[in-house]
Amino acid sequence: MPPPTPLSPPELSYLYTSLTLSPPIRPDLRAPSQFRPIVAECSFLPHCNGSARICMAEAGECIVGIKAEVEKDRTTKYATIIERDKWIEVTVEVAGGGASGPGSGVGVGGISGAERRAVGGWSSDIGPVLLLTPTSHPSPLLLSAAANVALDSTFLPKLTSPHEVDDIPAFSDDWAISTPLYEPATFPRPPISLPIVAVGDNVFLDPSVAEVAAAEVGLVVTLTLADSEGNCDLVGVRGMEVGRGGGKEGERKGTSRKLLRQMVDACIREAGDVIKGLGESTRQQMFRA
Repeated sequence: MPPPTPLSPPELSYLYTSLTLSPPIRPDLRAPSQFRPIVAECSFLPHCNGSARICMAEAGECIVGIKAEVEKDRTTKYATIIERDKWIEVTVEVAGGGASGPGSGVGVGGISGAERRAVGGWSSDIGPVLLLTPTSHPSPLLLSAAANVALDSTFLPKLTSPHEVDDIPAFSDDWAISTPLYEPATFPRPPISLPIVAVGDNVFLDPSVAEVAAAEVGLVVTLTLADSEGNCDLVGVRGMEVGRGGGKEGERKGTSRKLLRQMVDACIREAGDVIKGLGESTRQQMFRA
């Protein structure tokens, strides 16, 4: 079932025609690869190792809190030189964001496949992180941007007990000596999921609700920043529920591999700037005077 839209059939047809022009005309006059403004805040929730609040026009807001819990390691595959038997699992809690009402079903979309790493003297596993994405709203960017900023602002307390102790480990309560989950200069960075739709031969990043209703195919492309030059690695691609384009009820045109590749390439080109921009905003808030 296509996502609900406030547009009437004539309005939808007019929007579809506008988006298939060369060059296309978006309702808010954005360029095809231009994102809506994003307001980001971080490290404001108490009792969390990391937190973020993201606001976007039309998409609403999303609050993410990250908490670290210590558990027994059930595997020996990732044993280190000193044979650590505990690890840190970072869970992401998402509240808010997305649409509600008829047709606002829930689908699962992954945003993180980050590697296991050593943090504060312990081995930490921060992936995979799964987010619940309302399938009737183009909110993967809202949710993944919030998780991206929260992960980037996450600090873990310094370990004070010996590694070989079998009891629950002890950590310092001094945040001044805590360890960041992601060191500022290390790569890859926390991943992000970008929604993109195609209307005719044109592709549009960060689509609005109306553009999703007029689209013929939609993808959510998850990427991570691989180096300081802005190059990105592809983490995953999944489909996104869209409308019927310019067709009648029950009709939907197909797509081609060339168009799908064009959509993925567009996300790869733009993801670096998005992740770097969010990272710079996070660091400015974390280390401001």
